[in-house]
Amino acid sequence: MGKGKFVPITVMIVGALIVAGLFVFQRWARNYDTYIVGNLVALMFIPMLTIMGIFREDPSKFGFCLGDWSRIWVFVIACFVGLFGFLFLLKSCNLKIAQDIWTGLNDYYPIFRRFPGEFGPAFRDYPRVSPFAAAPLLMLYAELSYGMYLFCWEFFFRGYLLSGLRRSLGWWAVIVQAIGFGVLHYGKVPAEFYVSFGAGIVLGIIAIKAKSFVPCFVLHWAASLGFDIIIISTRHLGMG
Repeated sequence: MGKGKFVPITVMIVGALIVAGLFVFQRWARNYDTYIVGNLVALMFIPMLTIMGIFREDPSKFGFCLGDWSRIWVFVIACFVGLFGFLFLLKSCNLKIAQDIWTGLNDYYPIFRRFPGEFGPAFRDYPRVSPFAAAPLLMLYAELSYGMYLFCWEFFFRGYLLSGLRRSLGWWAVIVQAIGFGVLHYGKVPAEFYVSFGAGIVLGIIAIKAKSFVPCFVLHWAASLGFDIIIISTRHLGMG
């Protein structure tokens, strides 16, 4: 088997195993540090090991570089603005499916509420007291560590998977990595698979245009932080 086929086939197999493993792991983990470390190993260490140890290639060929921001920054900003426009429509729309999604988002996010052992002091009096006011240093750690987690996510999906699969699938690789991205969001809140699948396609296009996953990470982390602030604020102020 030539290297032209070996790389995408290996990436497909490794990627499928990682997605399947994390689908189970993310629902099993009850400790935040375990959750973060497990994802770091699966999404960064294992892919990087295959790139450098098995493929013997430079990680930059898999999007691990700054890329060309000049071609994409306007689109990234537009996506960021569009996301919060979408959230506003969800909250204000009277359709049952929109209200169900908004309620599900409020019940599930911010994700740190799932780990009372570590973040209990921040959410003890939530939503009466904002966690950013109750435990600012703890929430700073939460958002920074989650940013590291998202960096690994974007490297895996928009770097490793996308770049590796494009060698044989071309633009179809955007669809494949978006499916995996959606699968790891499945079952969290109503319709999140479909929303995540769509977001995965957009992020995949950004990565291809920028020749890097880094703009995707910046957008994803900024959106995640903004989303946490909106969810917490609406509940804290009694508007959720």
